[in-house]
Amino acid sequence: MVAASSMVAFGASSIGCESTGEPSTPPTVKLQKDGDHEFRWGRFESASEYYARILENEPGDADALEMYGRCMLELDRPAEAAKVFMTATARRPGDRDLVLLLGEAEFQNGEYDRAFQLLRTWAIDNEDADAWLELAGFAMELDDPDTARDAIERAIELEPETDAAAYVAAADLAERLGDEALALRRLRQAYGIEPGNQSISDRLREFGEVPGPTIVLPPGV
Repeated sequence: MVAASSMVAFGASSIGCESTGEPSTPPTVKLQKDGDHEFRWGRFESASEYYARILENEPGDADALEMYGRCMLELDRPAEAAKVFMTATARRPGDRDLVLLLGEAEFQNGEYDRAFQLLRTWAIDNEDADAWLELAGFAMELDDPDTARDAIERAIELEPETDAAAYVAAADLAERLGDEALALRRLRQAYGIEPGNQSISDRLREFGEVPGPTIVLPPGV
């Protein structure tokens, strides 16, 4: 009788533990985590399948839409990526990352005018230096130095003393156009903002300069 009572007590205790245990992970959360894991390891096809399963049940899930679109970009399927990012931006209006991703997808898909218009509008409305630099990169790929120069200078005007990226981009463009004096000036400005940036220091040495406080030039267009 004692043994039987003990078994009953144990069974009741086990049931109690189950009822107060940790809740199981929701399927969507599990799929998102699995997809993110695959994405981090560069398995984009596999990752996209996890996100697609989420979207089958929740077609408006903005996180899954974003990551599925990122997979499409990595898999060189920009048309699909653009369509997905368009839906995602409708779900998360004003999301900067999604806007930039949509611009990249449109550009990779050959929709250059749409990509430029999207980034230019966002950059102007939000005074976004990174968006201007993204646009400049597109312009350089299309061998449009005038648009690239304008976009880079706008980025410098917005963040003249906090980010060397615009000055480095300006140096890249100047070198591409054969203007070594301007390229060096931009690198000296960039060095003043990020003196610990090894890439900038190495490029200065290629010009015969010795990195240090004496070569710094003030920021600005």
